[in-house]
Amino acid sequence: MKKATVLLMVLMAAFWGCEEEKVDEPDVLTYDSFDLETVMTVATAADANPEIIRMVPGSNDLAVFVASGTNQLFGINYTTSSFNIEELATLETGSATAEFTSIDVSPLIGGENYIAVCVAEADCGQGSIKLVKLSDPTSVVTVPGIGYNPDGCAFTKDGKFLVVACEDDREDRTCKPDSRHGGSVSIISLENGIANATLVQDYKVDHDVDSEPEHCETSADGTVVVSVQETSQILVFNANDAPLEASDVTIVDLEPDAGENEAEPDGLYIYPSGDYALISNERNGSFQILDLTTFTATPPHTILNDLPDGWQHDARKSTKQTEPEEVSVIEKDGHVYAVLALQESHAVVVYDVTDPSDIKFDSVAKAGLDPDSDMGMEKSTVGSEGLAMHQTNGVAFSANEREGSITMFTAAWARE
Repeated sequence: MKKATVLLMVLMAAFWGCEEEKVDEPDVLTYDSFDLETVMTVATAADANPEIIRMVPGSNDLAVFVASGTNQLFGINYTTSSFNIEELATLETGSATAEFTSIDVSPLIGGENYIAVCVAEADCGQGSIKLVKLSDPTSVVTVPGIGYNPDGCAFTKDGKFLVVACEDDREDRTCKPDSRHGGSVSIISLENGIANATLVQDYKVDHDVDSEPEHCETSADGTVVVSVQETSQILVFNANDAPLEASDVTIVDLEPDAGENEAEPDGLYIYPSGDYALISNERNGSFQILDLTTFTATPPHTILNDLPDGWQHDARKSTKQTEPEEVSVIEKDGHVYAVLALQESHAVVVYDVTDPSDIKFDSVAKAGLDPDSDMGMEKSTVGSEGLAMHQTNGVAFSANEREGSITMFTAAWARE
């Protein structure tokens, strides 16, 4: 019995000793603000016109952008503190009157990412799409005969479709015949592989003389939102319903701001949850949040009211003073953030939109090589239009088309 008692005491002492030596788990950092900061800016060619930039899905250190002025695709390799740019390819437009306008990057399709490049014909001919393999940019598949003047595109999150907003803008293309109203949305099926990409439908958005689609975004369930700029509308449909009938498409009219300035939406982004869409309104310099269940939107939130005193904007005009362009939505530690590029304010701005009825300004950071010299309170010489925001690592980029540069930003959690 004594041996058993001694053994029990030894075991208990060992247990208590282990308890005393147990190391507490380190605290997990959480963040109550986005706290955007500028990291650095790198020049491209002065005439490159870098316009649209995208993160590469599935990667934590790659982005791509198109230089529409020189028909080049560029890759970006980045860490959370720096980046460098390298040319991927100079693409053939296929026509002396064609130009590149926009891109998107696919999720992995057969183990590969593909870059969709929109090709517009300046002579008012039909546009096309080039599907470029990221790992081998010499591998290009062209899908011809889509809508006129494609100006924005988005892959569905499952890689089954590419949706293209074809603007067919009469203001930009005076050759557009008077008899052709509005624009269209082209839906391309990738279900049989990239090599067999097929135009399913070029859905006409011609319910008004100027009902011209500008940009589009998708969600995980195939929902698509399309901005129809000149008529201040949003289209909502599901790509899996293609070919579409009019009954498959919901048209949402956006209200003007308090000064009766029309919205003219541009950039959009569907929340990761799929419940809402963030919409940037180019003309009245605001953004709105669209409920994708009720198809109702919050009142326009004017960005200029939240910028620091003296911040660059085009003060000559009553509209387009900040001109928000591309946008993103990020969820972090229970917060939902709206991130927007401001073309006339050489900046990216962030709002906490966790409660759509209580929007809160978070932070703003400057873009460009020398933004402090771009303070004329007229048209910005930087021109921050494109925006790419990684969903988790806190890195963002703006494509500054007028200056010919790329600026990198970070959220607070990327700097830890």
